[in-house]
Amino acid sequence: MSKSDFLSGDFVPTISDSEDDIPNLDDSDEESINTSVASKKKTESRGNSNKSSKKTATANVENGKAKDDSLNPDFTFNVDSNDTTMQFQGWEFFGDSKEGDYVRKEVDVDGIIRRKGGLTKMARVEGESESEEDEDAEEAEEEQGDAQSEDDDELALNGFGMGAKNQDEDAELSEDIEDSDDNVESASHGLEIMESGKKEQDQREDDDEEDSPEEMAKFYAPDDESEEAKSQVHTSFNTLSLSRPVLKGIADLGYTRPSPIQCAAIPIALLGKDIIAGAVTGSGKTAAFMIPIIERLLYKPAKIASTRVIVLAPTRELAIQGADVGKKLGKYVNGLTFGLAVGGLNLRQQEQTLKARPDIVIATPGRFIDHIRNSASFNVDSVEILVIDEADRMLEEGFQDELNEIMTLLPSRRQTMLFSATMNSKIKQLVSLSLRRPVRVMIDPPKQAASKLVQEFVRIRKRDHMKPAVLFHLIKKLDGNAQKRMVVFVSRKEMAHRLRVILGLLGVGVAELHGSLSQEQRLQSVNKFKSLEIPVLICTDLASRGLDIPKIEVVINYDMPKNYEVYLHRVGRTARAGRDGRSVSLVGESSQDRSVVKSAIKSVDENEGGSTAVGRNIDWAQAEQINKLIERNAQTVEDILAEERDEKEILQAESQLRKGENLLKHKSEIESRPKRTWFRSEADKKNLKILGALTKNKKTINSKKRKRNEAIEDAPRIFKKTQKGRSADQERAFKRQSRNTGAKNKKKGKK
Repeated sequence: MSKSDFLSGDFVPTISDSEDDIPNLDDSDEESINTSVASKKKTESRGNSNKSSKKTATANVENGKAKDDSLNPDFTFNVDSNDTTMQFQGWEFFGDSKEGDYVRKEVDVDGIIRRKGGLTKMARVEGESESEEDEDAEEAEEEQGDAQSEDDDELALNGFGMGAKNQDEDAELSEDIEDSDDNVESASHGLEIMESGKKEQDQREDDDEEDSPEEMAKFYAPDDESEEAKSQVHTSFNTLSLSRPVLKGIADLGYTRPSPIQCAAIPIALLGKDIIAGAVTGSGKTAAFMIPIIERLLYKPAKIASTRVIVLAPTRELAIQGADVGKKLGKYVNGLTFGLAVGGLNLRQQEQTLKARPDIVIATPGRFIDHIRNSASFNVDSVEILVIDEADRMLEEGFQDELNEIMTLLPSRRQTMLFSATMNSKIKQLVSLSLRRPVRVMIDPPKQAASKLVQEFVRIRKRDHMKPAVLFHLIKKLDGNAQKRMVVFVSRKEMAHRLRVILGLLGVGVAELHGSLSQEQRLQSVNKFKSLEIPVLICTDLASRGLDIPKIEVVINYDMPKNYEVYLHRVGRTARAGRDGRSVSLVGESSQDRSVVKSAIKSVDENEGGSTAVGRNIDWAQAEQINKLIERNAQTVEDILAEERDEKEILQAESQLRKGENLLKHKSEIESRPKRTWFRSEADKKNLKILGALTKNKKTINSKKRKRNEAIEDAPRIFKKTQKGRSADQERAFKRQSRNTGAKNKKKGKK
C-alpha cells in the first residue's frame, strides 16, 4: 500500500495486520444508512427549500440515533461554527471511588489560619482610599457578568491547541494585558542594567555537543519526510481521513481545525512510523498522539482483550489529564477502554482496572513497573504503540533507570512516539528507546515563548527579604478582586507552604501543589483552582510541564527557574491556544537569573511579531509597608506551622493505630497475599542519591590534565630543600621510575 493511497482516503490503517479483524457494520446500521440516503434523495427530488431539507436531515439523524447512538450516517464535521454540544473545561478527575465509610483525614490549614485571624479580607495598605476599592469591585462584577454571558469565554480545549481564534478576531489585546494601570518600561530601558552585569558563565559540558550531520542522517528518517509532514496544511479534520466516531468526539470537544503539530504528526502516526515531535506549549500535542491512536484502535481485533498502547507521563497530574482527554475523544468508539496507573491512588482499584486489559494504559513510570511486576493478570506482550509525553524530562537522570527497565519489558517491534515542548535530547539519549528511523517533526522554532505572552521582569536587587510582600503587591495589583487565575512558581515546597500561610493571613485564598501533598490534596487543589474557588495556585515545577487548566491569566515566577527551558515550560501555562497571557518574574542578582532573562530577551528580539519582554516597576513604598505587616505577624506564622505539625502527628498516630487494628483483624488475609517486589526500595533510592552526589562532586581528570599534573610534580623546586622536601622528592622519583619500568615491560609484552 503506497503512501499516496493512504492520503487519498482509500486505505484505513488498523492496529492489526489481519484484514479479517476489521469489523463490519451490523445489518441494522446498514438499514439505517440506506433509509437515511433514500429519504435524502426523496427530499432533494421534491425540490423543497434549504430550510425543509435541513429539517428532514435532522429527523434522519434522530432516527439513526434511535437505532445506534454510536453511529450517525448524516454526521458532518462543522468547521465554520464554534457551537458544539460540549466545551472542554480542562481534565476532570476527583480521586478514587470511596470504599466503605472510611474517609482519610487531612489537616485543615485554612481553618488554623482562620482561627489566627487570617483569610477574612485582603490587607489594606495606608494611603489607599475605600472609593478606589469600591470602583475595582464594581469593575470586577461587570467583567464577571460579561464573562458569564459569553459561552465562548472558556476557550474549547484551551491547552490542546484547538479552538484558537483567528488573527483578525484577536486584533485587540484583552484587558488583562493592558498597561494603563501599571508602570511598565520598555525592555531596552528597563532591563539595560541587567544586561550590563556579570558575564554569563559558560555552562556547557563535553556531553552537550551537537550531534554531527552524519549521526543525524543515520539515526533519523530522511529530511524529505520531515519537510513533507511539516508542509501539510489541513483546514479541517475531514481531510485527515479520520472515521466518523473519532470526528464526533473531536466535534464534541469543540475542536475547530487542526493545529500545525496535529497536521504534521497525525498522518505520520497513522502510517505507524516512529515520531520525535516538538512544539510550543499549548499547541495541541496531547491530541496529536491521542487522535491517531484512537483511530487505529477503532479497527482493533475485538475477540481477545489486550493492552495495545502505553502512554508514559512524568507526573501524576499529566497522566490523569491525558486519560481524561483520551476518554472524551474516544467516547463514540465502541469497546474502547482506558486504564490509569499512577502513584498516590488506590492500588487495588488500579489492579482491578488493569485486570480487564484495557486498550490504552496511561501511567507514570514507577507505578507502571510496579503493576508489571506485581499484578499477575496484567502484561504488556501485546503492546504495539508506546508514547512518551514530555520526553526530554523523561530522558533525564531521574527516569533513566525506570525507562531502561520498561524498554526491556516491552516488545521490540512497536511504534514509538516522543512529544515535548523543548525536545532537544541528544541521539545518545534516544538510542536506549529502540527507535526505528524516527521522523523528526519540529513545528515551531525551538526555545520560543507563545506569541501572545507579555513577559515582565521585576529586578529585586538586594531586597530578597521583601519577596513575599512583592508577591502580595503583585496579586493585589493584577487582580485585587480574585477574579483571575494566577499560578505562582517557587523552587522549594517548604517555601510554597510558608507563602500559603503568609498570604492567608493577608486575606488571599491560596492552594498548594507539590510533592509533599497526598494525591487527594493535589487533586483538590487543582479542582478548587479550576473552579475559581481559590484564585492563586502556588506550586513547584511539578506543575510546570503539560498541565492544562483553562484560562490562566498570569504566571508569577517567585523563584527564577534553573534554566531557560524550565522557564518556557512555566510561562507556557498561560497564553495557550492563541489566548493572551502575562508572566511576571522576580529576578535576583545571580548569574543564573540573569542568564534566563537574557535568553528570554534574545528570543523576543529574534522572533519579530511574537511575545514581548518589558520591565515592571514596583511601588517599593507600599511593598515596604506590606513587609512590615508580614514581619509583625512572623510569630503568628510560626504558631500556625507549629499547630499544623501537632495536628499532623495526631493524625499519623491515629492512622498507625488503625493499621494495627486492621492487621489484627485481617491478619490471615494480609499474610496470604503474595509479597510485592519493588523496582527500587527506599533504601536503594537513598544510596543512589548519595552516590550521585559524590559522583557529581568528583573531578573527572582526562589524559591532558593527568599529564599536566605529572609535569608539575616532576618540575624542579626553586626553593631550598628541607628534610621533608627531600623525602618528597625521593618519593616522586620512585613513582616516576616505577611508571617508566611498567611502560617498558608493557611494550616488551606486546612485542
